[in-house]
Parts: sequence; C-alpha cells; structure tokens
Amino acid sequence: MVLAAGEGKRMRTGRAKVLHEVGGRALIDHVLVALERLAPSPLVVVVGHLRAQVEAHLGGRGVVLAVQDPPRGTGDAVARALPLLPEAGETLVVSGDVPLIAPATLEALVELRRCRKAAAALVTAVLPEPGGYGRIVRNGTGDVGSIVEARDASDDSRSACEVNGGTYVFDVGALRRAIGQVRPDNDQGEYYLTDVVGFLVAGGLQVAALQLADPAEMAGVNSRSDLGEVHRLLNQRIVRRLQEAGVTVLDPGTTWVDADCTVGRDSELEAGVHLRRGCVVGERCRIGAYSVLDGVTVADGTAVPPLSFRAGGG
Repeated sequence: MVLAAGEGKRMRTGRAKVLHEVGGRALIDHVLVALERLAPSPLVVVVGHLRAQVEAHLGGRGVVLAVQDPPRGTGDAVARALPLLPEAGETLVVSGDVPLIAPATLEALVELRRCRKAAAALVTAVLPEPGGYGRIVRNGTGDVGSIVEARDASDDSRSACEVNGGTYVFDVGALRRAIGQVRPDNDQGEYYLTDVVGFLVAGGLQVAALQLADPAEMAGVNSRSDLGEVHRLLNQRIVRRLQEAGVTVLDPGTTWVDADCTVGRDSELEAGVHLRRGCVVGERCRIGAYSVLDGVTVADGTAVPPLSFRAGGG
C-alpha cells in the first residue's frame, strides 16, 4: 500500500502533496520506482485530498486505488485499502512522500519479517533530535513493544531517540484482526496505524525493527522546507553515484542532476551544471560551467560551452 491521501496543509498548495517534484520526479514516483524490485501485486494507492490529480497522474500505471474521504489518519487509510488485498499473505505499507527510501531497505524489511516469522516489521532510526516523530518503546526481548506518537508521549517516552520511520510490512491476517481495534483516542482524534503495533504485541505476536544506517531514507515532506531538504539530499546521492561510475563533478555543491539523467564514463561536469528531464550525456564529454541541458542527448566526446542552454532536440 502507498498512502497518498494526505493534505499537506503546511505546503500551502493547490497541488496534491505527493505530486510535488524532487530530482525531476513526483514524490510518489520515487516511491513507486523503489517498489519495482519487489513487484508488489496488487499495488494499492490510497488517495484522498485532491484525488483527481493523483488519479490522473497514476493513470495507466497498473495501480489499484482506494479512497479515504474524509482523512482520518493512517490507520483509517490502511483500513480503506485492506478490502483490496488477498485474504492471506503480507503487505508493505509505505508513505507516498518519502522519496529517499531505498529499494534495498524495502527488500531487507520484508526479509526480516519473514525470517523472524513476525506479525510485522517496521523501519526505525536513531535521531539526536527526534522532534515530532513517534517514539519506539522496546519490550523485554528487545523487539518493538509499542509506538507512542510524540504529541501523546510522556516525558520519558518523548526523551527516547529511536523513532518510527513510517514504513511497515505486516502479515495481512494479523493486520486485519488488529486494525479493527484501533480507536481515535488521541490528541488529534485520528486512527493511528502505529496503534496496531501495540495490539499485535498485546496479543502475544512479535514486531521486529529494521534500524536504518541512514536516517535520511525516512525523510518525509510536509512543508516547502522539507521539499527543499529532500531535493538536496537526493541530489547528493545522484552526484555521488555519478562520481562512483567514473564521472568527474568539479563542484558537487552547485551541480544538479535529475534522477532520470545519465552521464557516461570519463565525462566532466563543470560548476553549476544542471541536467534535467532525462538528459543522456555520452562518454568523454565536457559540460561547461553553468550550462542547463533539458531533455537532450549529448554524443560521445562532445564539449558543451559554458553558459549553454539546450532543450528538447536543440
């Protein structure tokens, strides 16, 4: 399930939150790309706020849509999707606004639940300043005992530094039984998916945790500031991958490359280069400083002068 029904009030926008772009792709498209290696079937996307926009964007993508209207929290969103799933098996639940989540992390999470034969597994991270994230409470065996939302946490729970990453995999049968127990008895009057964890544990079932080495993977987008930050982090990853593949990037801090662009070995990107919308730069090319290439192909061995702008087939 991909949860994409949220309004994102702090974005102050007329566009569905998950359709805002980083690295040349909508937030939700980054999530769908990360899911491809797992080949989930069915792939259910929960829509709600500005649903017509999201539905149009996903048209022809082979997804199944569930509708949450009105928005009543993540637990309610999952409840809307559950009737579209098979009676048995497992389901991955991921937010549509976490563009940095890695395919390998999703695969490892699924494998952890299977190996541990747990009712659920979830992603966590240790943050020096946990802020508004839900806090992980471990039980006596070292597994997850419960998740306490920050606004509902006691002082002791709020001081914990291990937080919920918001990505889960559940045994579908266990999830069905627990979701009906969730009640909106909290500060926001919403149905929290996190409450399911406590009900599973209270029923004698195990919930495992996969702690992220890179907490940035769980970064969501709830404001324009968040959008800028994940765009910066994503670009750092893209540039690093190019460098590891044999591309010279003279000034990584000013070089911006969309996620669907490619650059051949032994090419050089000078300071301030922007590559957008599926650019293909061949091998042994030199892209001059502060050039912007938008959706073009650059042949092997080409030198693009500084301050160039090329778009389309130009």
